[in-house]
Amino acid sequence: MKKYLLFALFPLLLNSCKNNSESQQSENETSVGKFEKIDQLKWLLGTWTNESGEEFSQETWSKENENSFTAFSFTQKGKETIFAETMALEQKGDTVLLTVVTVNENDEKPVTFKMISSENGKVTFENKNHDFPERITYSNPVKDSLHAWIEWTVNGEPKKVDFYFSRKN
Repeated sequence: MKKYLLFALFPLLLNSCKNNSESQQSENETSVGKFEKIDQLKWLLGTWTNESGEEFSQETWSKENENSFTAFSFTQKGKETIFAETMALEQKGDTVLLTVVTVNENDEKPVTFKMISSENGKVTFENKNHDFPERITYSNPVKDSLHAWIEWTVNGEPKKVDFYFSRKN
């Protein structure tokens, strides 16, 4: 009798495990899809450098959690640091925000830019209320290469500064 009871309960036990597994898989898929926009920017992660004459620049991006990355960027001329900033890239709902704090600028208050486009290894953030810069763009033109640029307008005239980096191994 115990054998028959075990055989009768076995399919129920199997089905219960299967349903639990499917539920867990669905929950994991929802979690993964939840931060899809920031996941598409994983190519930013790592350390990027640029050396030009006496100037050395470095930008390092790290993943903080499933919906945010942080970065520290600096430029040195000789032994003096002439530029430094921290950045946070965060997905909130369907919106991706880039918040920048630059040393000795804007009273070191954070400035937030909203992602306005992201396609084919190129992402652009914009804050039309900020005078300099108004837009920040990152692109990954070829493997282990990062091209970033900032854009703003002076007296109706568009301005742009480019930054080129290589991945540091």
